[in-house]
Amino acid sequence: MRRIHYWLVLIVGIALIVSSCAKKDDSSSTTTTEVEGTWITNCYEHEPGYYIDTLIVSGTDVTHKSESHTDSSCSTDNGTWIYTYSSLSIGDSVTFESGSTGHYFSIAISTFTYTPNLASDVTTMNDDAWCGFSDWTINTEKDYTGKTCGSTSLPVANTTLLGLYMLVGNNLFLGDFSSDGNYPTSVYTSVPLVKQ
Repeated sequence: MRRIHYWLVLIVGIALIVSSCAKKDDSSSTTTTEVEGTWITNCYEHEPGYYIDTLIVSGTDVTHKSESHTDSSCSTDNGTWIYTYSSLSIGDSVTFESGSTGHYFSIAISTFTYTPNLASDVTTMNDDAWCGFSDWTINTEKDYTGKTCGSTSLPVANTTLLGLYMLVGNNLFLGDFSSDGNYPTSVYTSVPLVKQ
């Protein structure tokens, strides 16, 4: 219920991180063409539930939707996180130890929203004043950009994040985001986003 993301896609909380030590190549930045389009994961398990992630890249705008479900077939909705970003800029290319390639990138936060779909979650969130709100409503989206949710302080709109992706055929793998000025050096490989 309270999964909070800093990063683009999310492949949030995937258990296995492969430390794919990346080497920076001396190539210039590129356009967003190779990641343009819609990318979707299969239903995957991540405690305490099951998720489907959708990533839509259109020019320099990115939308990441993470749908939480209570069942392994991802048919019963629990809640939906939507993260929107702007100013996607793809930078230097990277070659991973596996031989696969990718790019460093930067992106700016636009909004983080959550829509709860279970009455029990709404009650708990209101009791806890989750993200500073005590007026959560079932099936109603609320913007929590820049808020403190539990012990996590989220960045405000227009914060620049640095990221890394690896592209293998129609599979896109992302790493965590960084706001400290350093690019991540590995990507999550357990659950790929598949080009649609």
